[in-house]
Amino acid sequence: MVGTAEWVMVGLLPDLSADLRVPLPVAGSLVTWYALTVMVGGPVVTVLTLRAPRKTVLLGLVSVFVLGNVMAALAGGFGMLLAARMITALTHSTSFAVALVIAVSMVPEVYRGRAIAVVAAGWNLATVFGAPLGTWIGDRYGWRATFWGVAVLSVLVLVAVAVLVPPPRQETPLMPRAEMGALLNRRVATVLAIIIVAQAGLFTLYTYITPLLGGVSGFGTQAIAALLAVFGAGALAGNVLGGRLADRAPWRSLCALLTALSAILAVFAITSHYKWAAAATMLALGVIAAALIPLLQERALVAAPAAPTLVTAVGASAFNLGVAAGSKLGGQALDAGFGSADLTWIGALVAVAAVPLAARAALHRPAASGTPPPVANSAATPTNC
Repeated sequence: MVGTAEWVMVGLLPDLSADLRVPLPVAGSLVTWYALTVMVGGPVVTVLTLRAPRKTVLLGLVSVFVLGNVMAALAGGFGMLLAARMITALTHSTSFAVALVIAVSMVPEVYRGRAIAVVAAGWNLATVFGAPLGTWIGDRYGWRATFWGVAVLSVLVLVAVAVLVPPPRQETPLMPRAEMGALLNRRVATVLAIIIVAQAGLFTLYTYITPLLGGVSGFGTQAIAALLAVFGAGALAGNVLGGRLADRAPWRSLCALLTALSAILAVFAITSHYKWAAAATMLALGVIAAALIPLLQERALVAAPAAPTLVTAVGASAFNLGVAAGSKLGGQALDAGFGSADLTWIGALVAVAAVPLAARAALHRPAASGTPPPVANSAATPTNC
């Protein structure tokens, strides 16, 4: 549900823009401010809740998430909708990290990877089912109906967590100061920079993918919803691919995928003019974008093995800083007179800047750069998400 609430905004932007009578770039700033709130608020919320029982934290986060979506559904103007989205964003990264910790605690250690994969699959399922369904509901019944749907389903999630999810076994409060200190090294900063640049390149285009597919490719509203599902299907495949590559050749694979991301964004400038080619490009873009995520998360965890909980939240902040930067850049390009098709090559130019960062980090990696050691019940290592 958290993933759906984040991704569905992309499909709702045109209707939101028309209904609230704001320009499309202004509506697109909802994506920007959501991402900025995750970036700043995620680590802060994580640090403030490290000492609290994890199930209690998860129940509180889901409750705030429900409140934020109810506010969005009732929003009478752009300002209230923006405030609602920022409240919702505060739950984003911490809920993911806490859910992973609880899931890992529920299974024997030998099945930890499977538990992580099950939880992390929710983000990909949000792109396959949640966001396309939310876009379809918004087109048919109005964008407010989408937020009402998310709120109602999240109440069911809240009840399920309260009734069905046990508290983690042998739960030990974490030390915020120790985790924060473990993040202060150059390798962490390099990985975070790669995350930001890659996501900025992707979201320069993806934030405005609906206008591109509608205005340039000529797809109707229902077809666009289907193409968002195609992107999500590619993301599911990319999720599996990225997890395996992270175990085998992480740095080499990361450099290759970053190069592929910039190439596919550039190619979209041509393929967006042909429906069949645009659909194929959406599938390929989903595979590449999702395959990068476990690789980047795994590299961040290797860089800070002593701070797995906090590095997960900081990594989410880096992802969302990239989203914010990309959506802002895309909006400014549209304001400057560029067309939605131009966002393809602009995004490609941004994304390709991540390649030398990854190549340099690969050349200067420590001699032992494998998988970080297990951390009992205090973090999840999302090498398979």
